[in-house]
Amino acid sequence: MKSHVLPALALTCALASGCGLLNNTSDTSSPSTSTPTSPSTPTANMSQFAGTWQSVTASTPATGCGNVSYTITPVSSTSANVSFTATCAANITVTGSGSGTLSGSEIDWSASGLVGQGGVNCPFTFSNSKAVLASDGSTIAITYSGSVCGIPVSGTENVKK
Repeated sequence: MKSHVLPALALTCALASGCGLLNNTSDTSSPSTSTPTSPSTPTANMSQFAGTWQSVTASTPATGCGNVSYTITPVSSTSANVSFTATCAANITVTGSGSGTLSGSEIDWSASGLVGQGGVNCPFTFSNSKAVLASDGSTIAITYSGSVCGIPVSGTENVKK
């Protein structure tokens, strides 16, 4: 029995070391020269967004916001103040302001504040939201997500001047 164990062990060691040689192949191709991702260069200018925009259609969705008035006031070539009034979560009037940064043909924006309605003050927040200018410049699609008085709201509202 001992005479069969030694050759089997030697064969196992040889195969294991051979497998290691197959996995240790070197890559002779040149290293990748990719650059890190950076913010998009603006393809629109802030003046194209400037002004007050109103909802295309009147609505007051239960899980979103409607009847939007959205004003963009540029403060530099790539940043702006935003203010808005909307009816969110079917019947809560939200008036607030925030800031945004131009990236490509969209403004990334966020806002927070308090809603005062019916004697009750409650917080609202919108974060990771976008205002995307249509290619013809006639409308903006405002995509938002956040909460109003603890009620999650999200959606897209199309606005025009």
